[in-house]
Amino acid sequence: MTPAAEEVLKALRRGKIALEGQFFYSSNATFLVTCEQRGSKFQAVYKPQAGQSPLWDFEARGLPKREVAAYTLCQYAGWDFVPPTIFRGSGLPAGPGSLQLFIPHDPQEHYFTFAQEVRDQARPIALFDLVCNNADRKAGHLLRDENGKIWAIDHALCFHAQPKLRTVLWDFAGEGFSPQEDEMLGRLWEDLGPEQELARWMVRWISVAEIEALAERVRDIRHAGCFPTAEPGRRSFPWPPV
Repeated sequence: MTPAAEEVLKALRRGKIALEGQFFYSSNATFLVTCEQRGSKFQAVYKPQAGQSPLWDFEARGLPKREVAAYTLCQYAGWDFVPPTIFRGSGLPAGPGSLQLFIPHDPQEHYFTFAQEVRDQARPIALFDLVCNNADRKAGHLLRDENGKIWAIDHALCFHAQPKLRTVLWDFAGEGFSPQEDEMLGRLWEDLGPEQELARWMVRWISVAEIEALAERVRDIRHAGCFPTAEPGRRSFPWPPV
């Protein structure tokens, strides 16, 4: 984790939060806020527990914590494409919820509009989505910042114990894992065991049953040795796709 990310996390945890506006195209209550601490000021995305819509397969109030679980897993695996994310219990306009660094971007751009060389950068994100069982990877959940870096956002529908993968990132289907990817998967599997470091972190945000399913999923993905293809007869794409 870079020092800059550390400073962002500290500010998200302790800074003064002010409401700026609401994202009206989100299915759940999602707000843009400013975070200010010790002279530094930046924008963040705030998802309060109280504003999450009921779902038949995900407990609504737990959705913001899944955002933090996704950031935790991303950082532990050595990736850096989920913006700094925390769960905060006080000092927020609508009660406890997640705070994530807002990434300035062109809202007209998304995965389907990216040039091929830009889309190629999404391979680690596609593997991440396999691991965390992302049920809602839309094209608009990939953002490109002013420096050309790709970021992945919106991970509230991840980590279900049952297979839920729905994604637009099928470009890598059938491709074998690199030695580095295989090594990373092996490390994740070991560290998701009972009382292991990653499992102890993740249990703050998702259930023990979901952590056990996560470990089994990582093992199975590694054993397969390649990215899967979309399964016939199963809903493998989110709706809407953008």
